Amino acid sequence: MNFLRLLKRLVKGISILFFTLFLYNCSLPPDVPVTKEAIDNTKLYSTFLIEESPDALIHVLNKNGEAVIRATYRGIPVYLKIYATSRGLIWYVYPRE
Repeated sequence: MNFLRLLKRLVKGISILFFTLFLYNCSLPPDVPVTKEAIDNTKLYSTFLIEESPDALIHVLNKNGEAVIRATYRGIPVYLKIYATSRGLIWYVYPRE
């Protein structure tokens, strides 16, 4: 009987942990809307050849809080993952294969 209570408590704790991690990883829109000036300050469009327009990128960042876009850096195809945070835009570069 004690084993069943312990097992039930363990399953409940694990499910709460996974639910919390799931909610933590969901993307949310930023507190402050992203502007064209914020994108211009990152110099993404001068450093990379980006296929998306700045207006489309602004729309996605304001809606989801993050965006993954295709770009080219010195002839090398890459992905840019851009996050809209309360401190501004943060971006990471990943190789495209």
